[in-house]
Amino acid sequence: MMNDIAVFLPVDRPAGPLIDCAAAVASLFESHLDGIACAYQAANPMIAFEASAVVMTAQYDASLEQAAAVLDQFEITTRRLNIPHDARSTFNVSYAAIRTATELSRLYDLNIVAQPDSSNPSQTDFLAEAILFGSGRPMLMIPYINRGTFSPDRVLIGWDGKASAARAVHNAAPFLRKAKAIDVVAINENEDDAGEASLSALIAHLARRDLPATPHRLTADTSNIHNAILSLAADNSTDLIVMGGYGHSRVREFILGGVTRGMFETITVPTLYSH
Repeated sequence: MMNDIAVFLPVDRPAGPLIDCAAAVASLFESHLDGIACAYQAANPMIAFEASAVVMTAQYDASLEQAAAVLDQFEITTRRLNIPHDARSTFNVSYAAIRTATELSRLYDLNIVAQPDSSNPSQTDFLAEAILFGSGRPMLMIPYINRGTFSPDRVLIGWDGKASAARAVHNAAPFLRKAKAIDVVAINENEDDAGEASLSALIAHLARRDLPATPHRLTADTSNIHNAILSLAADNSTDLIVMGGYGHSRVREFILGGVTRGMFETITVPTLYSH
């Protein structure tokens, strides 16, 4: 169920398309939607040199104004669509902002974030990784090129038989039940290695839940798997991709795995990740 959804709103890049998509998802499931405007300051002005403190205070005040403007935009959209909602801002130094966002994200059935845009960096680009690995909840990433609303008429599941992919399929169940068509793609699958969690087994599992799906078996170089997924999504006019989000653990944090990083950087349709 998707009763309680959060959308994490950047304050230093246009948030309108993200708000529109989040509102469309909330309307689809008749959910409560929280808009959280996220801004942070680089350091604590109280311990900085006086000149730097003046600059940082000005930047902080500007962020407050930007957050208020974004939340006004969120309020206008949600009220127009009669979506139950709340709105709030978070402000802190960067490490505390990461912790705050992660703690908040654990309370929701779904977290919606903007895709980082390397050509237009945002203070909140860190949010996607923090929420993916720290929330324990599914995360819907909206591409920065997205200009429409959202309707999951055709869903593409990326399947590799691993725990994160299985969790993603489970978390995506509300979307799958709304879909008119479901595709499942396995890339470089060796049926002997896949064992009981093969593509064929997943297709049968979905069929038992009245979710008929079309299987696709593709091959691709390891460095090109994300492009193979996105190419199939484009060919099939996919509205939503569902996949596991992978990372390599190191001390106190995760580093994005290759396919997940590739998807983060190049998605063209909304993508639901679970870790």
